Amino acid sequence: MPKRNRANIGPRDIELLMALDRCPLTVGQLCRLSLSFAAPFNDESNLRRRLRALANAGLLKSWRYSIASEGQSPKYFKLSRDGYRMLYGFDAVLPRRRYFEEIRPGHHHHTFCLAELVVRLITTGQREGTRVRHFARENSVKLVANGFTLFPDCAFQLVTRDGQEFNFVVELDNGTERIRTAKDVESIERKLRGYDAHQSQFASSDRQRYLVLFVTTRSSERTKRILDLAALVMQNPQRTVFLACDLPTLDQHDPFEKPVFVDHRGLKRTLLPITSRRPPQPVDSRGEEIKCEAISLRG
Repeated sequence: MPKRNRANIGPRDIELLMALDRCPLTVGQLCRLSLSFAAPFNDESNLRRRLRALANAGLLKSWRYSIASEGQSPKYFKLSRDGYRMLYGFDAVLPRRRYFEEIRPGHHHHTFCLAELVVRLITTGQREGTRVRHFARENSVKLVANGFTLFPDCAFQLVTRDGQEFNFVVELDNGTERIRTAKDVESIERKLRGYDAHQSQFASSDRQRYLVLFVTTRSSERTKRILDLAALVMQNPQRTVFLACDLPTLDQHDPFEKPVFVDHRGLKRTLLPITSRRPPQPVDSRGEEIKCEAISLRG
């Protein structure tokens, strides 16, 4: 057994381990994500040194992606069993073996893009004062309704400055799955019907309600096809269940500021309602909002 070096674990190390518990991440992704840490990494060199120390302590493992990013195949990092126990205690029930193992090459593009999405949502949300809470990693949530069984690519809750809560599940679409099929096999249509059936059990005011984010990685045209199909299969088209966007657009624009998501009616939306991120307005003694008029400095 190789000798392991001891490492002094600080608060930022715990943030690193927690980030890798969400999904595998490269150095570049971790460096960007660290902007949401209490003490971000100033450059990738310092981050690499810290990752090396944590790996030497037996808390992390790494492998190379079989995809090119910035001219080379980047390494991705995962928690080891000891790293997982560091977070959750030595008596914690461990995830399935696949959680700790090397990713199959055919799944590399999906995993890398999912990590890009997670990093983007967390860092842009941080700038808006919105926190990610109750993050559930890929295939850790099981939804069952009307004969449909669904395993989202991830699920999470966004909490605004004033405490409003919004729930989401994510379906990352790489363009490899059929949109429609007459056979009872995995398809986008089956997912749409399954999520719609599961959502139909919640009242509009139910805090368990969630939105399904379909994010395509290879084709913006595919988002339109998915939403057109959603409009056809939804039991109640007046409800909003699905939002869609392509990953390159999310990378270019802040989804909390720009209406980059589209629903099945063709309406563009920001990730959260604009009113939920509005700063508190001054009120008078009756609790009514005070309207502030512009003041002219000219005599």
